[in-house]
This record gives sequence, structure tokens and C-alpha cells, in this order.
Amino acid sequence: MATAFTQAQRDSIQQHLLEAARKRLTGTGMKACTVDELAREAGISKGAFYHFYKSKEHLFLHTLEGIQDEIYGDAEQVFTDNTLPIRERAMLAFYQVCKAADQYHLVSFVRRELSSLLAGVPEDLMHKHYISDHERIRRLFLKNNVALKVGLDEAASVLWLTVMSLVFKPDVGDGFPAALRILVEGVCDRVLA
Repeated sequence: MATAFTQAQRDSIQQHLLEAARKRLTGTGMKACTVDELAREAGISKGAFYHFYKSKEHLFLHTLEGIQDEIYGDAEQVFTDNTLPIRERAMLAFYQVCKAADQYHLVSFVRRELSSLLAGVPEDLMHKHYISDHERIRRLFLKNNVALKVGLDEAASVLWLTVMSLVFKPDVGDGFPAALRILVEGVCDRVLA
């Protein structure tokens, strides 16, 4: 017979599951872990895991959503500094997105595992919860009335492509932070009005 969890236990287990998934997402990845391992880290059985998430992919989707909320929430905070012109705030916000995506190893996860994650989640759940980075960039610009020299979709695409350049960080080496700043500034010069 299954043990019922109190709300406090459920909250604690949920947090432990999210922490375990986040550690994997920014490290070895989703494919390299099992539900057994995730459940063990949360102190529950494999069977109990399914009381919280329908699948490993569902847990990782929830984790990815939380990371994206943090990344774009931090970028949104940059827009609250009214001492800078909107163009400068947009450039700083986008640089913040790149730095955070690097910190969370988001690009390597997206390249290696996002398609598997999305394929393993029921379509209704995916549509309900998943917002692509491209769409999040669009929303960031729209919400903050950022004037653009190009169309909104084109601007979001080129900025997301810039984030994806993080994949070359190991090849660039120590010069990467300076190169990223130059790349972001150059892209923003072409995209922001």
C-alpha cells in the first residue's frame, strides 16, 4: 500500500527532484540518468516518483522551465534600470541571457537533448508549459517596447543564434567572454534601433 505524503513532504520531495534534475541538466544530462537515480536522490521509490511526474522528461521539462524563468527574469530586471536608455538596457539584458545560458550549460542541453525531452512529453503538456527561447526573446522585446531595425522574429532568431554560439566557448578559450561581449554588441547594433 502506498504511503500518503503530507503537503510538507510533497513540497520537500518536489524540491529534491527538481534539484536532482537541475544537477543532471547542467551536468551529465537527462539521457544519462534514470528515474531510479532521480527518485533515490529525492528519498523516494521509483513508484512514488510517478506520483509527482508522468516521466523523467516531464521532470526535466519542469526543470528547464524553471531555469528559463530565472534567465529571462534576470534579463527582465535589467530593463527596470531607468537610468539607462532602452537600447542599452536591451543590450545588457541580452548579454545577461548569454551569460546565464552559459552558466546553466543550456546550449549543450538544447543541442543534445531538447528534442528527446520534447518527444517524451505529451503534446498537451508541452504546449501548456514549454516556451521556446526564441519566443521568450520575442516577449522580452515586446514587453519592454524595444525598438528594432528588423522584424521581431528576425531579431529573436539572430539573438538566439548568438546564444547558441556558446557551443564554441571551448574552442575560443580564454578570450571567449570578451568575444561574446563584442558579438552581442555587434548583433545588437544591427538589430536594435
